[in-house]
Amino acid sequence: MIPRETGLILALDVDWDVDKSAAFLGGINDLIDAVKIGWFQLLNIGPWGIRELVNRVGKYFLADLKLGDVSHINEYVIRRIHDLGINGVIMHSVAGRDNLAGPVKVAKGLGVDVYLLVSMSSGGELYDAYLEYNVGLGVELGVSGFVVPATKPNVIRRVRSMVGGGYQLLSPGVGAQGGKPGCAIANGADFEIVGRAILTSPDPRRTTLDFIDLIRKPSC
Repeated sequence: MIPRETGLILALDVDWDVDKSAAFLGGINDLIDAVKIGWFQLLNIGPWGIRELVNRVGKYFLADLKLGDVSHINEYVIRRIHDLGINGVIMHSVAGRDNLAGPVKVAKGLGVDVYLLVSMSSGGELYDAYLEYNVGLGVELGVSGFVVPATKPNVIRRVRSMVGGGYQLLSPGVGAQGGKPGCAIANGADFEIVGRAILTSPDPRRTTLDFIDLIRKPSC
């Protein structure tokens, strides 16, 4: 699971090269608990660039690939991201039992955390309609936690009430997407995920510290 100190995860949703990404992260590395990467990095710096970035930064890296393919493809991707030094991966809950069970088992064997996406920060009505089933499936399979949006505090509360304290809840959508800083944690999340508000700030470290202050005094 993600080691928690500040409760803040950075969504590195930018098309920067390895040097620029590493330099930016170096300025706030001590303030964040993890770095969420995804298609921006995969399509711009590629797998070997990701491995270099992971090695240079030395932080928990979460791959937001939202895996939702058939089982053997998901298993292959998990093996490959493990080879790159990735610590955790986000998967789509709607892929269903047959396409989740094998990959979760593979991930556990490799020490890769699986976080199951059970609700979207915008839209995603089919997720919300089957929330209880998808959360229950994740618990049954033994995932490390769930992705629940900061824009839907009621969903965070529902998921926390279903799973108790043994699972980590990660909440994207803070800042630019409308989620109020501190609100997700006030409703039961463990981490708030922030991207653009920090990435585009003229003073990223000051902005990161401001978010941490709000997270430490959570309210809605």
